Amino acid sequence: MKKPRFDRSAWGSLNRPRFWIAGATGLLVLGAFFVFFWNDGRPYEPPKNSFDGSSEALEQTLVVPTLDTPIPENKSAIWCSSFQFAWNHLKTDVTKGEIQLKNAEAVAARLNQAEQSENDLDASDFYAMAGRVRDGIVQKIQTEMEHKFPDVPAPQLAAPADGVVAYGYMRARLKFSTPFFENDEKLAFIDSTGTEIGVKSFGIRKRDDYAYKQLREQVKVLYASEDLLERGEGGEFIIDPCKYSHPYQIVLARINRKPTLAEAIADAHKKVTEYSRKGWPIDLRARDTLLIPGMHWRISHHFKELEGTDKQFQNPTLRGLYLDTALQTIEFRLDRSGAELASESKVFVKPAATYFDFNRSFLIILKKRDAEHPIFVMWVDNSELLDK
Repeated sequence: MKKPRFDRSAWGSLNRPRFWIAGATGLLVLGAFFVFFWNDGRPYEPPKNSFDGSSEALEQTLVVPTLDTPIPENKSAIWCSSFQFAWNHLKTDVTKGEIQLKNAEAVAARLNQAEQSENDLDASDFYAMAGRVRDGIVQKIQTEMEHKFPDVPAPQLAAPADGVVAYGYMRARLKFSTPFFENDEKLAFIDSTGTEIGVKSFGIRKRDDYAYKQLREQVKVLYASEDLLERGEGGEFIIDPCKYSHPYQIVLARINRKPTLAEAIADAHKKVTEYSRKGWPIDLRARDTLLIPGMHWRISHHFKELEGTDKQFQNPTLRGLYLDTALQTIEFRLDRSGAELASESKVFVKPAATYFDFNRSFLIILKKRDAEHPIFVMWVDNSELLDK
């Protein structure tokens, strides 16, 4: 996977003061941010319709700089902590305090106050650094990235001689202990407007009742609403598809929309906490189904609310500079993660089925299991980035 070249044709004269920041994202079983779900060592062939390009080409999805950024109605939203890591290093390594940005005060304040840090993932899975070009920061970043991530092409940081670079790269790998079934039928996904579209999915299908024991045992039901448990379908639920994954965990929550990702995370956390206190069943039963939409996309996004000659730094150490480029690239893949399963013993009881199908808007949270904050969050409001 190639790292994006942060190279702009609109640099203009290099004697104009400016500031350059690259936010890179990493791996979910994909960094920068990349998240990758591994396919047992076999080369992964992305879906033909996977998205790869600028966020400007997206009509129903936005990339947000902070978790508390308001989300418009009927929009999907994506957040990744790699940009925050780059911002944090700009604060600690260059400005030595909160970043003050003219004409972008509200966004800068949210970034300054965000609690996400490098403690949220393993030290081996991220790199972040900031400094002045005249002090050799570009060469330092390239050398240290090559040493730490030899399989990742060196970042191309075309910053002016009088500029500053803040760079962040991260990745998180997650693999399901037992790969799920590929669903060869369309999953009818209904977005927030009521529009239905067939998408690809994986999991445990209805005809797979009594499917392999170890496949069901890896799934943990973190929350299920009472109406879902009573009727078998509808309602809200939250799933950990593989409770054995380590060090990272992915949580999928089919819950009602909230105004921000932060509020959606808080709602999911509250539901899981209250559910666990009641001691209700948390295992996937023999006839329950689980269907998860697949997705594979790569998005390059400019935080235009932070960029431009009018975004002058008010910090004394960066006086006369402005934020020229605030760029983040995110790559995310979610699929069945494995080869076809071999035969195994079946369960011979027939309890009523409960359908844990993510066939409407849902939340994705990627985090280190022992960390307080997530590293990747996505509200899937519509099918724009789902595999058709």
